[in-house]
Amino acid sequence: MRKNRNEVQIIYEFLLQINDGNTQTSSILRKVNIPYNKYEELVARLQERQMIRVVSSGGKDVIEILAKGREFIDQYSKFSKLMEKSYGLKL
Repeated sequence: MRKNRNEVQIIYEFLLQINDGNTQTSSILRKVNIPYNKYEELVARLQERQMIRVVSSGGKDVIEILAKGREFIDQYSKFSKLMEKSYGLKL
């Protein structure tokens, strides 16, 4: 059973899936394990912050990660490793 995640952890997992090539809605919903309404809110929020872009391709919406999204993944990974190494806390 998965622990409750905070908003930052959900965003990290969401961006990580996109970065790994999962760009379709159904795939992201399944792997990040969030409901569709949460997905819509997250997409809107991340687009506002210029972390992702939604592009129509062949009649389907495809999500692309932008530079700010990649930077978030890198910074979160570094912080997570620091917390675990220094304090034994797993994020």
